[in-house]
Amino acid sequence: MIDDRYHLSARLIHWGMALGFVFMWGCGYAMTTLVEEDSPLEELLFDLHISVGVTLLALLATRIGVRMAHRPPPLPDSIRGIERTAAHLGHAALYALPAVVIAVGWAETNFSGYAVQWFGVEMPTVFPETGEYLQDLSAEVHMWLAYTMLAVAAGHVAAAYKHRWIDGHDVIHRMTFGGR
Repeated sequence: MIDDRYHLSARLIHWGMALGFVFMWGCGYAMTTLVEEDSPLEELLFDLHISVGVTLLALLATRIGVRMAHRPPPLPDSIRGIERTAAHLGHAALYALPAVVIAVGWAETNFSGYAVQWFGVEMPTVFPETGEYLQDLSAEVHMWLAYTMLAVAAGHVAAAYKHRWIDGHDVIHRMTFGGR
């Protein structure tokens, strides 16, 4: 019997990244809209947001390596046409968008004259300090790309449940740990 699940390491990274991005969306929203500006809580949330972002970048690189080393299981034959194309495009977006969102967030931090820090460890400065225009632009782009990624992730979850509960082919088990 052929295993129709993703490799264990891919499943672990998938769920770790999913939790990480749920945290990132909530933290990003809270620190930019709910918390008093320049408060200690805002600073803590920014530090956590950046540190988790660096962690997610490392997980993404690892996930790409795992995907190259362990071919993912094929989609069920019953998924055809535009749904198959949408699944492939959605998965590609869930690899590309995090990389771009994190890169733009890194740029925003560096443009502001700050070093990206991973739980207090200074990371390389990749982008030069610039004027306020690029700082503000990168902040806006970071936010909208993050919302775009949230929409793609929500569509991904909705499609998985649609396939399971409406179409009757359980693709969710491919990324879970227990029995069907």
